Amino acid sequence: MGSDRVILNSVLLDKEPCQLNRETVFRHLGAIFFARVKELGDRPFLKLQQGNRTLEISWKDFGAKVQETILGLYALGIKKGDRIGIVSENRMEWLCTDAATIAGGLPNVIVSPRLSDKTIRKILNHSGARAVFVEGEAGLSRMEKLKDHLPSVETMIVMDKTKTLPPGSIAYEDLLSRGRAEDEIRIREILEAVRPGDLATIMYTSGSTGEPKGVMRTQENLLANVMGGAEVLPSKPDELFLVILSLNHLLGRFGFQKSMVTGRRTAIVEATELDLDLKEIQSLSPTAMTLVPRVMVRIWDDILGDGNNRRHWETIETIDQVKTSRGALSAEELQQYEAMRTALRESVMSALGGRIQYITYAGAPMPPRILRFFEVIGISLLGSYGTTECGGVTLNGLGGEVRPGSAGKPFPNAEVRIADDGEILVRGPAVFPGYFGDPEATRESLDPDGWCHTGDLGTLDADGFLYVVGRKKDVFYCSDGSNIYPGFIEVLLEQDPLIRQAALLGDRRPFMSALIVPNRERIAIELKKEDANLTREAIKRALWSRVQLINERLEQMEQIRKICVLEGDFPLSVRTVTAFQKTKIDRKEVEKHYKKEIEEIYEQPFV
Repeated sequence: MGSDRVILNSVLLDKEPCQLNRETVFRHLGAIFFARVKELGDRPFLKLQQGNRTLEISWKDFGAKVQETILGLYALGIKKGDRIGIVSENRMEWLCTDAATIAGGLPNVIVSPRLSDKTIRKILNHSGARAVFVEGEAGLSRMEKLKDHLPSVETMIVMDKTKTLPPGSIAYEDLLSRGRAEDEIRIREILEAVRPGDLATIMYTSGSTGEPKGVMRTQENLLANVMGGAEVLPSKPDELFLVILSLNHLLGRFGFQKSMVTGRRTAIVEATELDLDLKEIQSLSPTAMTLVPRVMVRIWDDILGDGNNRRHWETIETIDQVKTSRGALSAEELQQYEAMRTALRESVMSALGGRIQYITYAGAPMPPRILRFFEVIGISLLGSYGTTECGGVTLNGLGGEVRPGSAGKPFPNAEVRIADDGEILVRGPAVFPGYFGDPEATRESLDPDGWCHTGDLGTLDADGFLYVVGRKKDVFYCSDGSNIYPGFIEVLLEQDPLIRQAALLGDRRPFMSALIVPNRERIAIELKKEDANLTREAIKRALWSRVQLINERLEQMEQIRKICVLEGDFPLSVRTVTAFQKTKIDRKEVEKHYKKEIEEIYEQPFV
């Protein structure tokens, strides 16, 4: 235990001393969080934008809300080990509920409100949740309709103020009031009762069959994940980490949980990723944030705009090409390059709030052009790899070495190897113990030696850098006998700012095609037209021009020959996003849901 104290003090908070005197503090993330609350007190912890004003919440005030939430739940008759559902988008109350349930020994069940009623019902029933936190009247109304089919749910806690509350529900503020009425000595007893091996959270992932599987993560798993990440990328006391990604996935939660342990400040965007506003990032002024490439593409495109930034970047790219072809630059070219680089860096820093130091990303490869862009302006863009089952596994940039296209080297507490069939295997204290109530699926994922079979395909180079190349069970068998990985091509498509979502077709068919959901707003800007005036043919022509550019990067058998433009987003039965923001396409659901469109694509050969 003494060595744990050294690690916590020297690695996690940049060698700033931390007064943690109780041995039990090191058992779990929640206990460490309360020690931080006692230590940091009135220092700012949370920062969020509400309308035109920026709100800051201290460690002491946030800690009080977490404590009141724990005691309020126990006052309702909830017992250690009872599961608690959270059905909500990003918001301050989500963070408070997550911290409270984990610290209180009440495993939370994370449910995205974007899921269908059928899937939400399955998850809450399978997990046996006794209480559920929901957003406002819309969330409460939805859960009320499902209530007769949720036998284990006894109480619904409503995060927003509502005019009327039906029987069996309670306002969040009333829950806090109940907690304030409890004896504060009780919180110490609750914290000390939590053990490293206790279940902390269940996160449901669709898996290859489409049926939700509950990934169990213990207290030890969560703390090991934070410790591994913090050891390779230490936090500093003045750091402000911005939560942009959905908290309903492990990658989004990781940044906040790391803050709970390390004592750094955290800002949160209370919106979905697709509603992200660059002005909000600027206002919150983070020093670090975590993204997925599709979000980074949108931010990057907003930063470039149609003015000087884009012209500066195009000039830099032209000079790069000259250097490649000629091998050297003239003094005048070097001077121009440096002027453009300096101007671009100043503009980007300003757009991101003026203090950004690094950005981490996961879920897919980052477009090389964006990697080069951030390399030129001197802001670290660090790739990583992880899964719901394994947590964070690797980081590109350990020791200052970044290799384009790589997911990086493993965390010190993670082992990675490649199986004979190319599958990535992971072992370590952050690896999950199994799927909730599903021993058969657990046996398929975890072998007797503790290796987790991720389902991802990859390679390790001679220096230990990991490269992810596709999914083991997501392979298209082409008519010419070749095999391709559709997920890679879908990533390329969705990284284009004109494309909102994409699903590849072509398994056992004569050629590749794609179903595409357009980004109408971006296309309107591109074509300099009002959204309402865009014709279907104009949209298709704009998308096809981008697909042709992507085809230039693909092998002949991978190239897309036809596209079908869809009116709305894919339903969640077709397209979901996993913990580390990887997109999963249910190929069977695609065939069933878009049968008519697919038949039209393949009724005639491509021209």
